[in-house]
Amino acid sequence: MSSASSAPAWRRPQVLAITGIVVIALLAGTWFFVLRDGRSAYCDDLKSWVNKSKETIAPDADLATSAKALAEGIDRRIDGAKKFSKEGPDDLRADWKLFHQRLVDVVEVFKKVGYDLTDSASIEKFATDVQSGALNNIDPALQAEAAAVQEKLADDESTKAIDAITKDAEENCGIADFQLSPTATP
Repeated sequence: MSSASSAPAWRRPQVLAITGIVVIALLAGTWFFVLRDGRSAYCDDLKSWVNKSKETIAPDADLATSAKALAEGIDRRIDGAKKFSKEGPDDLRADWKLFHQRLVDVVEVFKKVGYDLTDSASIEKFATDVQSGALNNIDPALQAEAAAVQEKLADDESTKAIDAITKDAEENCGIADFQLSPTATP
C-alpha cells in the first residue's frame, strides 16, 4: 500500500490546494483586467486626462514656465486623442481620430512655419517673434496653409466630432462641463 507521502510531489494535497488557489487567483485577476467594462475604463481614463488638462499655471509665471506648460499640454492632448482613437468606445473612435488628426495638422503647419509647439524653447521663440512682429514675414504659401488648417478646425466635420465626444463625456462618463476644443488651453 502506498501512503500519501509516497505520492508524487505534484499530487500531494498541500500542492494541489496551493495550485488550486493560484489558479483561482489568476482567473479572478484575468476576469478583472480582461473583462473590465470598456466604457468604465474609458471614462476613468478620460476623467484623468481632463483633470490633467485643467491644470493651469500661475498668471505671473515667466515665459519659460508658460512655454513648458503649453508644450506639455499640447503633447498631452495629442497623446490622449491618439489613445482614445484606438482604445475609446467604438462609436467614438472615428471622432477621436479626426480630433487627433486636426491637432497633428496644427502642430505640423507650425513646424513648417518654423515653430514646434511640442518644444518649450520653440514656443518661447514663437512668443518672442509675435512680440517683435517677426511673424509678419511668413511665406504667403505657408500663411494660406495655416489658414486652411484653421478652417478645418471649425468645419462641420470637426464640430460634429467634437460635439459627439463632448456629449458622450457628459452623458455617459458624468464629466460636467466637458470642453474639447483644439484651441482651448490644454
